[in-house]
Amino acid sequence: MRKDDLTQELPGVAKRPGRPPSGRALTGAERQRLHRQKKAAEGKGTLPPCFVGEDVLEALAAYVERQNANTVTDKPMTVGDAVEKFLRDRLLRKR
Repeated sequence: MRKDDLTQELPGVAKRPGRPPSGRALTGAERQRLHRQKKAAEGKGTLPPCFVGEDVLEALAAYVERQNANTVTDKPMTVGDAVEKFLRDRLLRKR
C-alpha cells in the first residue's frame, strides 16, 4: 500500500473508514421501488405474504435444488420461479 504524502489532513476532521460516499447512492426504499418498477415492466407482480407448511417449504427447496443440479443455465431457478411454474401449470392450463 502506498502512503499518500501529498494530501493534507484537516485538523479536527476524522477520516471515516471505507469508501467515500458518491452523493448519488440510492436509499433502500428507492432501490426497492426501482426493483418493483422493473418487475412490473416485465409483467410480474408480488403476492401478499402467505403461510405454508414446513414440509411444503422443504419439498419446494428440494425441488429447486434438483432442478438447478440437472440443468446448467446462466440463471438458476429460484423458489419464486418454482412457485410461478406450479401455479401456471395448475391455474392457466387448458381444460
